Amino acid sequence: MKKVSWEEIARPNQIVPPGDWNIWLILAGRGFGKTRSAAEAIRKWATSNRYRRIALIANTIQEARQIMVEGESGLLSISDEKEKLKFFPSRRLLQWPNGAIATLYGAEKYEQLRGPQFDAAWIDEFAKFQHPKETFEQLSFSLRLGETPKTILTTTPRPIQFIKDLMVRDDVITVHGTSLENISNLSKTFLKQLEYLKGTRLESQEIYAEVIEDRSNTLWSWEDIENCYKTPPHFLENVVIGIDPALTSGAGSDETGIIVAGRDGFGKGYVLDDLSISAPPEIWAKRAVDAYHKYYAKFIVIESNAGGDLLINLLRSFDNLIKLKTVYAHTSKIARAEPIVILYQKKIIFHARQFQKLEVQMATYEPKSKSPDRMDAMVWAMMELFNISSGSSLPSIFTV
Repeated sequence: MKKVSWEEIARPNQIVPPGDWNIWLILAGRGFGKTRSAAEAIRKWATSNRYRRIALIANTIQEARQIMVEGESGLLSISDEKEKLKFFPSRRLLQWPNGAIATLYGAEKYEQLRGPQFDAAWIDEFAKFQHPKETFEQLSFSLRLGETPKTILTTTPRPIQFIKDLMVRDDVITVHGTSLENISNLSKTFLKQLEYLKGTRLESQEIYAEVIEDRSNTLWSWEDIENCYKTPPHFLENVVIGIDPALTSGAGSDETGIIVAGRDGFGKGYVLDDLSISAPPEIWAKRAVDAYHKYYAKFIVIESNAGGDLLINLLRSFDNLIKLKTVYAHTSKIARAEPIVILYQKKIIFHARQFQKLEVQMATYEPKSKSPDRMDAMVWAMMELFNISSGSSLPSIFTV
């Protein structure tokens, strides 16, 4: 039986485009087949001797290995045994028999791109990177082999400025694609999940791959969030666990927001961890208490509009000595969040790393949106750290 080639089964927007270009930007929804498209292009380039020194860059080294190399559509999976492609994990290296090699990199350590030289590169899920511009620029300095170095950039879009800048460049070919183009290869479970996104910003972004700009009636702008990453100091003066509890855990139930936040000696706040979960109360309560001990927190701050003493007793059942503070929502979510938004704008609050689900809630919440449990938990934690009472404005120290 004749083996079917990729070119015979791929859709037109999954094939390497013709013409004189330097960057192939694939902006496509989840499940479109971005990984397969890029992996097939890299495989063809390497086996045909067209490109011999290739960089494979993901958000982390682990993601580069798990998705770009060993994933279902990764380079190892799509290669024939006769191609004898070898992977050396300890060296972060793929090697073809003809001598072509591909080296793995994580964008969190983009400085490692300083020094090596490449003639081709594949960057995966670029919009997830904490430092997309810096990573891309460092790679650009390294693409100095061969006559026509090329880069494939695959990502589900977010409205970061650097992606918008790339889209208008003359040397960039941009391909758009939606999740539904690949519907015959998507599981029923995945398709069912798409139903819950209908009419939302996430549907436009994650499924239809649209670059959605900020709306005027959301609290946080994407720019505020994209500029809030900073490594916290080793010593923090205060750490709290913020909880926005869900009392049910069945299908369609809200998540329990569990956010770990800290403040340093210079008055800067940090989101340290997002441990939010959809689970029965005894599960999320234990997770919160475990985080209390792991991060040496001073308080667990929990919203008590529903549950009250029951929630306190539940948490104390895991440790009777933990310090708890209950808070009551007297005002709307937006009113509570507004002073915290200002702290982000003033570069007073940072994220220790990317917390994608929390950040999506922050940038998309509108008055009629589904309850933003992660965002609520973060707001309660920051209100405690900065001594802001529900419904109050910022303390005067932050208004100058």
